[in-house]
Amino acid sequence: MKIALSKTDTSLGKALDCEHEDDIIDGFINRYNVTREEAIDIFEETKKWLWAAAKSSEEDSVTMSIDASLLIIDEMWHTFILHTKYYHNFCMNVLKKFIHHLPTPKQEKEAYKLQLERNPTAVVEERKTQVYNQLSFLYDNLGAETVIKWYEEYPSKYTPEYVRNIKK
Repeated sequence: MKIALSKTDTSLGKALDCEHEDDIIDGFINRYNVTREEAIDIFEETKKWLWAAAKSSEEDSVTMSIDASLLIIDEMWHTFILHTKYYHNFCMNVLKKFIHHLPTPKQEKEAYKLQLERNPTAVVEERKTQVYNQLSFLYDNLGAETVIKWYEEYPSKYTPEYVRNIKK
């Protein structure tokens, strides 16, 4: 996904103010053993990610993707999607477009592994460029605190093993 936006974009404020937030938070708490404060924090970050993803079609300079660092955001996104009416309304009324959740297909994963075997240097360099562009974009538009939280704090705390262990 491509993104272009500015810190002063008022749609971010609208995205952070979500209807029926308590239902989504409760849904997450029912799926994961986390505190309400923790769930609220993760949902705030998920809305920020969705806001950024919604802007992706406006410019071709950045490809947004959920990677292992953002695992807990992806899990909250799954919970939000389960509340289909609220998720649809959020996307259409706040973001002005529907953000589909598209897991990487098996064929694409296999093609990536094959490319990695054939030319690992090129694949790694391409991925580094994608990550750099995403981090730069997020830093410029959401600030250092968001980048630090998403790419240092969250992956340290919400490892795949930890997320499996807190799942109910």
